[in-house]
Amino acid sequence: MANLFDVAQFIENTPSLAMTPEPNAAATQAAVVFDDVGKVFAGARGEPTAALANVSLNVTRGEVFGMIGRSGAGKSTLLRLVNGLEKPSSGAVRVNGVSVGELDERGLVTLRRRIGMVFQHFNLLSAKTVRGNIALPLKIAGVPKAVIDKKVDALLELVGLSAKRDAYPTSLSGGQKQRVGIARALVTDPEILLCDEATSALDPETTQAILALLRDINRRLNLTIVLITHEMEVIREVCDTVAVIERGEVVEHGPVWRIFGDPQHDATRALLRTLVHDLPADLAERVKPVRNLAREDARILLDVRFTGADTQEPDLGALAAALSVEGGQVNFVHGGIDRIQGHAQGRLVVSAQVRADPEKPAQAQIAALLERARRHANHVEVLGYV
Repeated sequence: MANLFDVAQFIENTPSLAMTPEPNAAATQAAVVFDDVGKVFAGARGEPTAALANVSLNVTRGEVFGMIGRSGAGKSTLLRLVNGLEKPSSGAVRVNGVSVGELDERGLVTLRRRIGMVFQHFNLLSAKTVRGNIALPLKIAGVPKAVIDKKVDALLELVGLSAKRDAYPTSLSGGQKQRVGIARALVTDPEILLCDEATSALDPETTQAILALLRDINRRLNLTIVLITHEMEVIREVCDTVAVIERGEVVEHGPVWRIFGDPQHDATRALLRTLVHDLPADLAERVKPVRNLAREDARILLDVRFTGADTQEPDLGALAAALSVEGGQVNFVHGGIDRIQGHAQGRLVVSAQVRADPEKPAQAQIAALLERARRHANHVEVLGYV
């Protein structure tokens, strides 16, 4: 892949294309602000339909901000408010301090030159080559040919498509088409890059490559990226912050590690379900409620969760020792530990022994197991016994 420093240097040395940060803008200043935003559309019969309600979010300059929600949640509408393709019915959307809804047509044209857009279905012109597709926004803007050629060559190298410069879109793979789309979005040197389900049409391997490219561009060029997706895997791989949208409202918002480690809303938990280590079906059908525990030896299954809120790594040795106080064997049955933004978190299903003891009822033994386990994990619950 190209040296991104060379691209950044080219941008800096091309005054007509260079970014123009606001005076005294702090590194942590919000690039985009959604201030109590609402959006109402007319329904099929003319009745008002609320697509967004009371949305308040700040996108920090230089971060990768993810918006996730199920189909129809309102995330695409929220994204279109940033570049003025939609106007809020209430509240305000501000980009670098400018209220988008108050701009006239000339102001919107200027704004959109500072905002790049990457689409789910690429939106390339089939009659133009890779080079022609990337160069098109600069040609429309009347940029000199020599400047266009130099800039397009730099971007082709950046996205790894120098050898495909004269190819047409029909000869490209999905991943290559999306790289062209990214280069085209960067050709006007945007301060903000909007990604509308940019990986939804790609296979898993190609998705990883595109996400790595976006993350590298973000880090090297300090480019603010706002992306929408319905895939939690995308959020985990590339985002710093995530907002969960449900029925037009922000139901959860924060650093990715915290949302993944300790989701608070049902919508978030539903979106995370494909990533969590649920109990395998062969084991789940054997689990019985502890209230039915007979007076015999049994193995209790514990749901042990680490949210990442602690500064220390999960100590599985100490957890195992705490659960084997009675001398029974402790097994890690299922699950795993991940790292997100430097925070270790995950879920483990652990089995521990409860013995038939007339002097110490099973429920008392289970309570003792829970008390000891909770010293070494953020959440521990009983799943049942086998």
